[in-house]
Amino acid sequence: MRLSGPVYESLPFVYAAIGAVAVAVSYLDVPGVRAAAVFLVGIAAEIAALTLYLRRRGYREMRREYSGGELAPPAGAHDRGQGAKGREA
Repeated sequence: MRLSGPVYESLPFVYAAIGAVAVAVSYLDVPGVRAAAVFLVGIAAEIAALTLYLRRRGYREMRREYSGGELAPPAGAHDRGQGAKGREA
């Protein structure tokens, strides 16, 4: 599934807004299981927002740094998953 650019770029902010609303609602609600559940949903949304934001920022910084071409695979990457048979030759 592909998202349009504006929708994709706004997702961290949408998650952050959902998290902020959920945390605020949990404080306004009567203490209990429901308030705790809403608070946990809010914290999860805030963590998702922060994760998306930081991953995108890191990816964009890496692309700027290595804009000259493709990244080379790590040394020995071609041996992964072959077990002992792939390394005998």
